[in-house]
Amino acid sequence: MTVMHSGPELPGDSSPDSSDVRMISDAIGRFGHPVTRMLLGSTGFTMPALEAIVGAELHVQVVCQGDVAASAVPATATVPLEVSGIDRVLVRRSCLITADMVTASVNDVVAVRELAAASGIDALHIPIGTGLISRGVSQRRRMLRAGLMSWPDGRPCAMRAYVMELEDRPVCYIREAFNPDVIPPDHSQLSGDDLRPR
Repeated sequence: MTVMHSGPELPGDSSPDSSDVRMISDAIGRFGHPVTRMLLGSTGFTMPALEAIVGAELHVQVVCQGDVAASAVPATATVPLEVSGIDRVLVRRSCLITADMVTASVNDVVAVRELAAASGIDALHIPIGTGLISRGVSQRRRMLRAGLMSWPDGRPCAMRAYVMELEDRPVCYIREAFNPDVIPPDHSQLSGDDLRPR
């Protein structure tokens, strides 16, 4: 099962082991809307921030979730998790949606299987952040990249990717793509080379 793409990533993608803070800050700064910059630069849980933006409660909808060999997952996700090709990882695609079925974000998650089970990240009906808060687990996020990618309908949308660490151990890679009707993707003009899909 491979769920790690919803379209080509545009500016903001980088090599798997790159997480230069200045480059990420510059990438976020390219977005014209302050709400987009605030959301992409936030180190807190995404769901409460999105709920404040949309003015509605959000619910998680898991589209698919499975256990696969790390070798079947792009290195963009596995290198920051420090897993080898023979390790097993949890792969999940989910959406955050309103009661009116408006999708606010599409999220791809790759998690170290044992750590995901121990921390409750593998729970199907509980958002990752909500589960960690209920368990009293503190987390730290290490941003990997931010920029544009394609929303499922082909329009450009804002995205970010980061690794969530629990007790200084990388536990899951999360890539979030935000509905362009909710989070404005207006972006500064780039060169033709920057606009080629990676």
